[in-house]
Amino acid sequence: MRSAGKTKNNTSLLGYFRKHPVFYPPLIILFFGAIVYFAILATPLNQRNSKMIVSILPGASLYEIAAQLEHQNIIDNQVRFTLAARMMLKGKSMRAGRFNLKRAANYYELIKTLCDWDIETVRVTIPEGLRAREIALLLQKRIGVSADGFVQKAMDRNFTHEMGIEADNLEGYLFPDSYDFLEGDSPEYIIHRMVSRFKEVVNDSVRAEIRQTGRSLHEIIILASIVEGECQVNFERPIVASLYYNRLRKRMRLESCPTIQYIIPDSPRRILRTDLKINSPYNTYQHYGLPPGPVSNPGWKSIRATIRPAKTKYLFMVANGDSTHTHTFSINYDDHLTAKKKLQKQRQLNKQSTDKDYIN
Repeated sequence: MRSAGKTKNNTSLLGYFRKHPVFYPPLIILFFGAIVYFAILATPLNQRNSKMIVSILPGASLYEIAAQLEHQNIIDNQVRFTLAARMMLKGKSMRAGRFNLKRAANYYELIKTLCDWDIETVRVTIPEGLRAREIALLLQKRIGVSADGFVQKAMDRNFTHEMGIEADNLEGYLFPDSYDFLEGDSPEYIIHRMVSRFKEVVNDSVRAEIRQTGRSLHEIIILASIVEGECQVNFERPIVASLYYNRLRKRMRLESCPTIQYIIPDSPRRILRTDLKINSPYNTYQHYGLPPGPVSNPGWKSIRATIRPAKTKYLFMVANGDSTHTHTFSINYDDHLTAKKKLQKQRQLNKQSTDKDYIN
C-alpha cells in the first residue's frame, strides 16, 4: 500500500508540472544559478601565495584591488573575483590595510578577509642597543621571519643605499621601538618600517643640529651606539658622550668595551684580555678614532646625548659594579686606577670572579 501511495504522489507531482510548464525555466535558472554562485565563491587561490601579506591602499576601487591580486599572482581571474565580491554584496566594503591571507583558501574567504575579518598583528618591542643579528633572532621568535634573511638584507650595501642611508649596512639605523607586524612579514618590509622610524625621529631638524656639531650623521650614530652600550641610566649618557669626545680630541684610543663586544662571537659576556688582541677595525683598544660603523642600534636618548654632550674633562670611566648600574668618571689615570680597585672589591663582595684575565 505504501509503495502504491508513493507512486501516486510522484505521479501527481509530475502531473502538476506537466499541467504548469511555466515553472520549468525559473527552476532551471535558479538551480544552475546556485551552481555558478557557489562555484565562483569556491574558486581556489594560488596555493603557493596563500600566506602572502597583501597591502591595500586607501581609496582603491574593487577593480584596482582585483588587478593587484592578479598581478601578485594570488588570483587567476580578476573578472571572476570582481563578480564574486558583487555576489557577496561586498563590492564597496573592502578596507585599506595589510592582510595576512593564511586563513583564505578561496575567493569567498579572501573577500571575507579583506572586508570583515580582524587583522591579526603581533606587537614586537625592539629594545635599545641590540645588534642587527639580535633583532633578527627576536623577530624570528616572535613572527617567524627568517633571521638569516633579515641579516642578509640589513647587511646589503645596495639595499642600504636604497633605504637612503649613506653607510655600508643598516647597523645603527634599525630604530628600536614597538612595532605591529603580521606573521609572514618580509625582512624587506620590517627593515623598511624600522629605517622609516629612524628617519622620523632623526628628522630634518635633528640633522640640521648634527651639521652644526661638525660631524656627519654616521659619526653621530657610531658614537651613539657606543654610548648605548655603556649606559643603563639616562643621566650618564651625555657624560659618557663627553668623555669619548674628550678622548677623540686628545687623540687617545677610545678603548670602548661595546666595540669589543661587537667583535667577539659569544657576546655578551665579560671581556678577557685576550679579546683586546682581536684584529679588527672595530677594536678601539688597538685603533684610534671611531670604528667604521655602529656597534648596535641606539635609541633616541643616546643619539640626543651624542648630539648634546655634557661639558666635562673626563677621560676615564669604570663601572661601580653595584645595583645602581653607574660608573665612576675620572680626569686622570691615577684616579681611574683607584676606581678600578674599588670595582675589584665590589666584585669580591658580589662573589664575582676577579681573575686577572678579565679587563675589569
